[in-house]
Amino acid sequence: MMEADIESRFRSAGLDVVGWFTGSGGPSVTEAFHKVVHIDAEPVERIPRRAAGAAQRVDEAWRDHARRGDVLSDDRSFLVAVGMDHGWLRVRMTDDADVTALVDPQGELLFIARSLSGHRVCAASAEGDEYWILEADFREQGADGDAT
Repeated sequence: MMEADIESRFRSAGLDVVGWFTGSGGPSVTEAFHKVVHIDAEPVERIPRRAAGAAQRVDEAWRDHARRGDVLSDDRSFLVAVGMDHGWLRVRMTDDADVTALVDPQGELLFIARSLSGHRVCAASAEGDEYWILEADFREQGADGDAT
């Protein structure tokens, strides 16, 4: 997928695209993925996929957990996982943003967001008959990404 296509996908979900993250601090997309999406993952919130207004509930729950977990910076920007090969894209939350608009062609959702500092990750995913909100703490890693 071309960078312009990737950026367009996030813009169409109502996010302001700030630019590609080129830093080395904090967890990589792979490290974040493995910490929040694994067999023993315990969601902090579960929403039935068939529930009335499920998409809106997922979007609101993700926003709430991202705010409380300090994933969003003061200007509401954060990093979003684009894929193992593409890394992180810096985006800014808008009032019109909807993370559930990022479902794949099969209707599956996997949205992994990281704080700019790398200390916190908040994800929304589709798991079986539920949507899950997942969180992970990376505070044990220093600013350069190394364990301290």
